Amino acid sequence: MAFHNEIGKLGEDIVKAFLMKQGLSFLGANFTSYHRGEIDLIFESKELSKLHFIEVKSIRVNSLMKESKGHIDPRDNFTKDKYSKLIKTIEYYCILNNVRNQAWQLDLACVYIDMTTRQAKVEYIPNVILE
Repeated sequence: MAFHNEIGKLGEDIVKAFLMKQGLSFLGANFTSYHRGEIDLIFESKELSKLHFIEVKSIRVNSLMKESKGHIDPRDNFTKDKYSKLIKTIEYYCILNNVRNQAWQLDLACVYIDMTTRQAKVEYIPNVILE
């Protein structure tokens, strides 16, 4: 596995644990719709009866302190094209799983991973909408 794939998998695992601590129920990971895209994580909020489709963007940083100064922003990799593909993939997932009438939202989780200190920071952005 390439190093960037390892960082991505580690980021997904971190976000999965983060969301489970928030009380969301894990439904699946890496749902792929060829010609459309891939959904990194799928959760459900039983309280709100809502599906959460999470796009995870993970980056390695030299220091979590430097990240907070704005030097690195993984949101830059969340483009309008990526957003459009994800919306189509979510719609396809809902059709396949017969949940067309259930409320859902697309969330973005940015994970900053300091490999030296083995610490991470999650920035969770709910209900992302790009026009």
